[in-house]
Amino acid sequence: MIRNRCYLLLALLLPIAAYAAKPFRVTGNVHLAEHPVWAMLIYKSGDQYVRDSARITDGKFTFAGEVAEPVKTLLRFVGYTSPVRNFFRGDFYLEPGNHAITISEDRKLTVQGSLLNDEYVQLQQELAKIGEPTNSKNIDSLVVLWEPVQQDFISRHPASFISLDLLEGFSDYTLEQQEATFAGFTPALKNSNAGKAFAAMLENLKRVQIGAVAPDFTEKDTAGIDVSLKDFRGKYVLVDFWASWCGPCLAEMPNVLKAYNKYKGRNFTVLGVSSDKSKADWIMAIQRVRMPWKNISHQDPQRVYAGKLYSVRFIPQNFLINPEGKIIAHNLRGEGLEKLDELLK
Repeated sequence: MIRNRCYLLLALLLPIAAYAAKPFRVTGNVHLAEHPVWAMLIYKSGDQYVRDSARITDGKFTFAGEVAEPVKTLLRFVGYTSPVRNFFRGDFYLEPGNHAITISEDRKLTVQGSLLNDEYVQLQQELAKIGEPTNSKNIDSLVVLWEPVQQDFISRHPASFISLDLLEGFSDYTLEQQEATFAGFTPALKNSNAGKAFAAMLENLKRVQIGAVAPDFTEKDTAGIDVSLKDFRGKYVLVDFWASWCGPCLAEMPNVLKAYNKYKGRNFTVLGVSSDKSKADWIMAIQRVRMPWKNISHQDPQRVYAGKLYSVRFIPQNFLINPEGKIIAHNLRGEGLEKLDELLK
């Protein structure tokens, strides 16, 4: 089970009526020996990321803004005045209302007076008992061990935004499993902004299941020339979603290259679809990895990014399209690419 991936934040194709935003206020106390100068707050609002900063004075900082509902938020510090041993970064759930946050000397983040964050801390403690990631190599094995604990949390907390976030992270779940789990959530959670967005994503997923005709899309290649999926009709094509900034994507490229070289004589090719915003970074990565196949990137904001059409929430992710234009497999990674031997008829 492969879980190493990068998450994307994509606007949905379906319109979602948003709840009105309500004010929040975060007051923090920092007790780190490194004495950071700036606090950074990063969270999702609609289809955008909000990045806010606040100066830390005498170990205290304050943020104020608006959110419509609880959202998982990253807190990190920059500009340390003492030698930095370990950069601090922690996460919590930002909600409307007041938050009193403390970062202790032993680098623990606590949020006072928040039931949701108390539940989140308890979940993190249960996962930590199983093991904590020390490097990229042990993440995949850990998430397999974590999943039963996370599933149990979901079953016991059908009204929690944490449960919805956990479900969204189960990338190996089938559409049927996602729908069944989502159906067990409370009406309030399903009707929240995040719940409606997830429901819309599930509807989009139905269009890209195995056996469906692959939605066509057009993007520009490295020379600025339009390339469409329909241009590959008559061939098996592995539509590979990736980005130059995605470490797991680049780590997977040797496997894709090996498959390309092995099967290119069997009416097979690869179409790389990048979510890079920087054309220079995108082209540099293609050259560095030496990808011989056609690559396109979302450089025209007037077009719908192909990843939205395919409900791509994380990368790397791929879809195998047969010569008739139908999806016959998806997420062939690592050893899974060996299935091409039986899929290419």
